[in-house]
Order: sequence, then structure tokens, then C-alpha cells
Amino acid sequence: MRGEDDNLTPQRFSPKPLVMYLVVVGLVFGLIGGSAVTALSFRIPAGMPLLIDRSRCPVCSHPIRARDNVPVFAYLWLRGRCRDCSTPIPLRYPLIELAGGAIGVVAALYPVDGIDKVSCGLALLIGLTAALIDQRTFRIPNRLTYPSAILLLLLGVVNALSTGRWTSFVATVSLAIAVLAFFIVIRLVSRGGMGLGDAKLAAVLTLGLASLGIWSVALAILASFFAGSVVGVSLMVVKRSSLRTQMPFGPFLTLGFVVTALGAGIYHL
Repeated sequence: MRGEDDNLTPQRFSPKPLVMYLVVVGLVFGLIGGSAVTALSFRIPAGMPLLIDRSRCPVCSHPIRARDNVPVFAYLWLRGRCRDCSTPIPLRYPLIELAGGAIGVVAALYPVDGIDKVSCGLALLIGLTAALIDQRTFRIPNRLTYPSAILLLLLGVVNALSTGRWTSFVATVSLAIAVLAFFIVIRLVSRGGMGLGDAKLAAVLTLGLASLGIWSVALAILASFFAGSVVGVSLMVVKRSSLRTQMPFGPFLTLGFVVTALGAGIYHL
């Protein structure tokens, strides 16, 4: 017989089925997105076609088979080598795919609904692409930021049409413009210390994550500056850089938004 004391019995923790489902879906799409990021981060700086040409081995130029394009798992069953020429596949490829999977999980946990989750995940994957390009070339190309901004704006329009929340869409666009202006001011004050590519990337990331409001975006930007400062000071301490050493800001900017989105998701679980 159940008594009143049964209410005091500790209950076993059971994750919400919907959350677990979203995490799995986010992980799968994130891994696929991470594979796309790997290709785009190489093709965009090289001026190669983005969608038409198939991926090829950079050594033997043989087209990569569909079954060998499965994120992470293909690397494992190929034992890290090209199927045709046995050239070692760089470890960074599966690591980027795993980073994409992590971003998919962050987007799945992001405390918004529907298209806003898609916008979040897409913006963070764009940020990852920009970070990889910036780290290698010290620039964030317009070929990435302009189409990304248009795509995120279109998603915002679709969301506004389906929900009727046009005020939120206008607020998102206004916030993105304000962030763009803020970074341009920093560029002027620093006399070129901040690149225009960083300003455009910040606006793109804002378009994807503005649904939580201005303070979340401000926190993300603050976190990016903090991370950049910590790394910069650390490099100077070990005498690997100086105040005049050029350091890409795109990776820190992306990191700030990823951490903020993850924190918001964990807080609202």
C-alpha cells in the first residue's frame, strides 16, 4: 500500500525524452555540418567551387566516395588513410567534424524553438568556418560572411511569417547592425587592429543568436574579448608574441558565442 511517505522517496533522474531526441538530432546534423565546414574552410580561401565539385584527395585527386564521406566514422574505418593512395588523412578533419557535432548539440539545447534553433546552429557553424579560415589566412572573406548573412536573414523572414513575430525580426536585424557598428568603431579607434571581417562575422553571429536578447549577445562579445586577452597575455608571458603580433580574432569571437549559447542551454535545462 502506498502511503504519504512515498512522496519522500528519492526519484531516479530521467532525462526529458524531447531533450534527448533533440540532442541526438543536433549531433547528427552537427557532424554533417562539420564535414561541410571542413570543405568550405579549404575551398573558400582557394577560390574553388563551393557546391558543384566533389571532394577529392589533395594528393591523388581521386574523388572521395560517398561512403568515405561519413563524418568521423569514415576516418576510423579507413584507418586515417586515403582509400586510393594511402596518404594519411590529417587528424584535423575528424576533429573539425566533432566540433561541428558539438555545435549541433549546443544548438539543440539552445532555449528557443523551431527555426531559431536552426539559425543558432547555422550561425555557429559559419563561425567555426570563419575561425578556421582566419586562423590560417588572417582574414574572414566576404565570400563567407555575405551569403551567410543573407541566408540567416531569409530564415528570420520565414520565422516571422510563420509566427507573426515581426517585432522580434526587426529587433534582431537592429541588434546585428548595432554590433557591426560597434566593431567598426573599435576598428577605427584601434587604427586597423580589428578587421572588417571580424565586424561582419560578429553581425552574422548576432543574427543567429539574437533570439535571447541584447544581454546574451553582449555577454558573448565580452567573452570573446576576454578569451582573446587571456591568450594574448599568455603568449606574451612565454615570449611568443608582442603587442604588435598579429592574432586572428575570429576564433575567439566564435568561441564567445558558442560558450554563451551553451551556457544558456544548460541554464534552461
